[in-house]
Amino acid sequence: MNGSLPKNSAADILIVDDNLINIELLDAMLEDEGYTQIEGMSDPRKVKARVKSRCPDLILLDIRMPYLSGFEVVGQLQEAFGDQAPAIIILTAQIDDKTRYRALELGVRDFLTKPFDQLEVLQRIRNTLQLQRLMQEQAERTELLETLVAERTRELAVQSRQDPLTGLPNRRALIEELSERLDQAKNTAVLFLAIEGMGDIARLHGFTVADCLSTSVAERLQALPSLPNCYLALWNSTEWIMLCECAPEEVAVAPMADEILASFNAAFEAEKMALHLSARIGISASLAGRSAEQLVRMAALALPHEDCSWQGYDDELESRLQRHIGMREALRGAAQRGEMHLLYQPKVDINSGEIVAAEALLRWESPNYGSVSPGEFIPIAEASGEILEIGAWVIRDALETLGRWREQGVVSQHFSVAVNVATIQLMQSDFAQWMMATVAQSPVPSEVFELEITESGLMQDMALANRHLTLLSEAGFRIAIDDFGTGYSSLAYLKSLPISVLKIDRAFIKELQTSLEDQRLTSTVIDMARHFGFSTVAEGVELPEQLELLKQMGCNRVQGFLFSPPLREAALLKLIANGLSAHL
Repeated sequence: MNGSLPKNSAADILIVDDNLINIELLDAMLEDEGYTQIEGMSDPRKVKARVKSRCPDLILLDIRMPYLSGFEVVGQLQEAFGDQAPAIIILTAQIDDKTRYRALELGVRDFLTKPFDQLEVLQRIRNTLQLQRLMQEQAERTELLETLVAERTRELAVQSRQDPLTGLPNRRALIEELSERLDQAKNTAVLFLAIEGMGDIARLHGFTVADCLSTSVAERLQALPSLPNCYLALWNSTEWIMLCECAPEEVAVAPMADEILASFNAAFEAEKMALHLSARIGISASLAGRSAEQLVRMAALALPHEDCSWQGYDDELESRLQRHIGMREALRGAAQRGEMHLLYQPKVDINSGEIVAAEALLRWESPNYGSVSPGEFIPIAEASGEILEIGAWVIRDALETLGRWREQGVVSQHFSVAVNVATIQLMQSDFAQWMMATVAQSPVPSEVFELEITESGLMQDMALANRHLTLLSEAGFRIAIDDFGTGYSSLAYLKSLPISVLKIDRAFIKELQTSLEDQRLTSTVIDMARHFGFSTVAEGVELPEQLELLKQMGCNRVQGFLFSPPLREAALLKLIANGLSAHL
């Protein structure tokens, strides 16, 4: 023994040789070197069982043996254990190339030639065991890494399907769950919840409170007594989805929807605060041919506009959506293509009976949709932003028309035209400058061009609206508040804004002849306008009795079907020429 143990002295070494002398020689050589686990075996048929019961770190294997050759033993081990087979050093007196190549092809690590040279044997064994140990450690590290990667992959898979705040499934997990239910032909209702108020609470109290509130909502929905088996998931922070197994009929889903909505009646607790939310629910049901994505889209489409209400999907909703989208596309460039025109409704001086002004009203004749109501296409144009281009066209066309009338002498020099200004137009930072520049390029003085602004438009940004309207008023424009009394009426803005006209909404005129309350309200508005120095225009006048009451109240101007509906240019000019005295 050399006085120090080899690094791998505890290695399990199996010697397989039909010659017992060789086994004894190698055993003695290894023991003398300090190896402690050495076993000899002369029957090659027992090698496989030995490896199976206790796999050695190294086999010293003779080539030529009875029953099985060394090559056959190697083949058996590789077939049985594959990459887990032990390292093998071949013992052979044959050192020809053919023998070496075959052994290497079978994956043996090294060769020991007979007769044995002790130093060479020990060094080759040390080398092989060291390599085997390094490979084993590498394999263990690889296995550990694979285990860690697999665990992390499982964690990420869970996280990728889970909302980190509430722990609820996210939209990816929802689609997978819904798809699985559809594959199993389970009747499933998809309830799409739009939770209202979460954004305001986050802005007012902070996102920590909003996060706590989301957790409270999740806990309450999951605890609903009649919905224990429903699958609750988050589509986004304010839109949640619940999958419920039930028949695709209204009588089946109505109790569930009502229970969910009722759960929002009580305040939610978050950070020691009682906070209120509301919800809307759209519902779709699993039917043949509907995919998971379609069901979610249908439920979202079915969301009602009213808070604390629910609605089921039907094909009419789809048709309306298609029409809405189609109109949005068709509105792009409609004015430039000549599809739009202006009608003019006369405004009548209530005392003289003369037509002294007109309101320009936009109309759309679409090649695809025919004559479209302004009540339908204007909100679409406002939502898409097309109203900016359309509104600019209205102003330019009205200016051109009024300029032509003045040039032809068919209206007096004091005759004015009013155009409606959309909220999004008024909120443009350069609106006043653009308006003044546009009128300056026309032959029409600003004093006879009236701008009608809605109360809701003023309220969106009162400071900006005030700046625009002050500039326009100083430039001579008349500013009218349209639909006065139906929105955010306030004495404060009447006092601060440069207003010239109040238009009394038709809602107060419709039953003026029979409603004492409408009479009091209308009279109060007229008196207030007189106090502030405004003139008044009553819209929607259809009956002589309404006209007489407005005259008694001191209203300045009226417009409505009692005199004329909105007219084409030629019809309006004819009416102006003939006069309206017969109506008054």
